[in-house]
Amino acid sequence: MDMTRQERNDYYGTQLEVSDYQLIKWQRERKQHLKNYCKGRNTKLVKKNLEYLIVNDKYKVIYCFIPKVACSQWNRVFLALDNRSNVSDIHDPTHFKFLHQYSHFGIKLRLETYFKFFFVREPFERLLSAYEDKFVKMQWPKEAILTSSKRIIDYFKFVADPKTDDQVTFSKFIFYVSGAGFNQNRHWNTYDSLCHPCDINYDFIGHFDKMPQEAPFILKRTGMDRVATFPDFHTHNTSSMLHEKYSQVPRARIVKLARAFQKDFKMFNFSFPGPLSRLMRGD
Repeated sequence: MDMTRQERNDYYGTQLEVSDYQLIKWQRERKQHLKNYCKGRNTKLVKKNLEYLIVNDKYKVIYCFIPKVACSQWNRVFLALDNRSNVSDIHDPTHFKFLHQYSHFGIKLRLETYFKFFFVREPFERLLSAYEDKFVKMQWPKEAILTSSKRIIDYFKFVADPKTDDQVTFSKFIFYVSGAGFNQNRHWNTYDSLCHPCDINYDFIGHFDKMPQEAPFILKRTGMDRVATFPDFHTHNTSSMLHEKYSQVPRARIVKLARAFQKDFKMFNFSFPGPLSRLMRGD
């Protein structure tokens, strides 16, 4: 049964703008889809599973950060909550409190009472963003770039071309993350391995392409808007490159990639081949 306006206001704890009702509708649909997917799939949570969940006790919020889904912007929000906006490295984990650092009782209490949220992104687009950020713009520590580059090249030589050069192309990257490199780095790990949505009852499941509408809603809902605003960012900085970059990858490997990341597609109702439909048809 649909909630009345007053019931919605009571449930979400704030006076809602008319446009917020569409956000609530999206949430109802996303949660129902996730619930259907997760039936019979629950596993036991252990502390190690909670290392990506950032906690703020003052505002009673928990955010599961997923790299390449505007986590830098959300990090800035959480730093602002503690009046630490001027730190030099917004990704330094020592600036944050993570759920796995609490006692078992503290974890249980927070999971039951805090507002919990995370954001997802179209999987093909997120992987391209990770590649561009780490291996084109080189926004990563030098040692991490060298280590990951060697693993990617070694794997490609083993499975595809022993005579390949040492340049980390997008195709080589995709070969790796859909093979030996699957779930080996948080920047391309699957959503379920980071946030465990079948085991944690999240209050809000956001979508990257709806961030301009959904981020302010969360800030208002939790009261974080009293001290923080969501930083500006571009939601589609890689979407225009999808066809160009994935056209460099054999279609059979794209299919294998989709199979490897099928949980990300199915859990959050992303279609395959989705944004690569034209490419997969050979248009």
